[in-house]
Amino acid sequence: MIQAETNVTPVLHPVQDVQSAIDSGDLNSSVLSETIAALASESMWRQLWAVADSLSREVSVLFDRDGRIWVDIGTAGQVRLSPPVGATIPFSLWIHTHPWDAYWSSTDLATLASYSQILDDALVLGHDHMKSASKAEGECERLGDGPLSVWTSEAVRTYNEVEG
Repeated sequence: MIQAETNVTPVLHPVQDVQSAIDSGDLNSSVLSETIAALASESMWRQLWAVADSLSREVSVLFDRDGRIWVDIGTAGQVRLSPPVGATIPFSLWIHTHPWDAYWSSTDLATLASYSQILDDALVLGHDHMKSASKAEGECERLGDGPLSVWTSEAVRTYNEVEG
């Protein structure tokens, strides 16, 4: 697993440069991390999932309170939220990809429970859809009990719904 040690400046690199970085297998490529950060900062969810899928790995993007971005590239089946040294809490958004379907896995639920006091929103991206969770008050469906009771359980939305 490649974990970010410094925040990443978002840069949307040309598609051929991104493909070259993917083909090289260099998971530490600044072209990859900067492009992933740019796709996340521009809410280009379909494209972000496609890059992760091209890598055959799960990807995590974390936005801190100051808007700085950290990118982690995990394994084919897992990426964890890894709060970096120097990040400012509360974290505003955690985005991560799954290999095909967007759902809250047991690992994801444990992460949301652990970070419920210092994370505001979370997204999980699938091949053509996404799920989101936010901290909310009032009457709505929750992700679970205990620390998970602060998280809403949003319905799956397709990228077409989100983009349109």
